[in-house]
Amino acid sequence: MKNNTIFYRVLQLDKNVYGELVMEQSSLQKGLAIWLSGSIISTLAVTTFLKNLVIYVKEVISQSSSDLPQEAILDFQTLIIEIEEGFEAISNVTTLITSQLFGFINVVVSIIIIFAVLKYFFRRDPNIIFIGVIYGFSSIPVLLNAPILFFNSLTLQGMVLVATSIFSLVCLGSGLKQVYMLRNIEVILLILFSGFSSLVAI
Repeated sequence: MKNNTIFYRVLQLDKNVYGELVMEQSSLQKGLAIWLSGSIISTLAVTTFLKNLVIYVKEVISQSSSDLPQEAILDFQTLIIEIEEGFEAISNVTTLITSQLFGFINVVVSIIIIFAVLKYFFRRDPNIIFIGVIYGFSSIPVLLNAPILFFNSLTLQGMVLVATSIFSLVCLGSGLKQVYMLRNIEVILLILFSGFSSLVAI
């Protein structure tokens, strides 16, 4: 399958695409590359959104400075300086690599949790490589965060980030449902449990 065909079918929520992907030998490498690309783009997109949010807050404080107590203004300014210093650290290549490493560990924990729940609670016969493939290709929607890097509308950036995050979870659920013949409630519980447990584990 060509990459553009795969992307289109995943975004279309094709009912057979994941079943075909898990059978292809090169799918795990492709899925990992998609996840890594999406993770980097999302990190940069979220950073851009937060930078614009700080600029907006600065403008609001500036316009309301006469109405706010001096102590509150100083507290806000200190907080903004700390956040901006954090942005400078994220822009550092080493910090970006570190954040991707922690993200990868989080994904591995999620995959292990999904495997365990499928095997011991839902009594399926899961393949951990298949789950990895599904997870990787379900990251395709977050690639759509890339335009956030090129426009400054705070509202639009926030909407895109929320939409791509939700759609990525929908794609993950769709893949698990296709390959392991799950019911909708089982898919929802599996995603919620794996996401919550992996965050606690990290």
